[in-house]
Amino acid sequence: MAASEFKNANIRCTFDNGLDDKGKTKKKVKAYHNVRETAAADGIYAVAIVLSDFGTKELLFLEKQSGLNIYA
Repeated sequence: MAASEFKNANIRCTFDNGLDDKGKTKKKVKAYHNVRETAAADGIYAVAIVLSDFGTKELLFLEKQSGLNIYA
């Protein structure tokens, strides 16, 4: 049976960075590290809104990425 152990987590905020010369949306990604394993979606969303208020770009996507070590 395999077991897993929490390694790390971060959130990735994807912002609207205007349009390119073909009219497609350009995106800018900013990652914030050292997110706790137990961080809830509501809390992460609230923090991302506050962080996006510091800039001028619109927040398009928000992701929480978690890393696990898996042992056999």
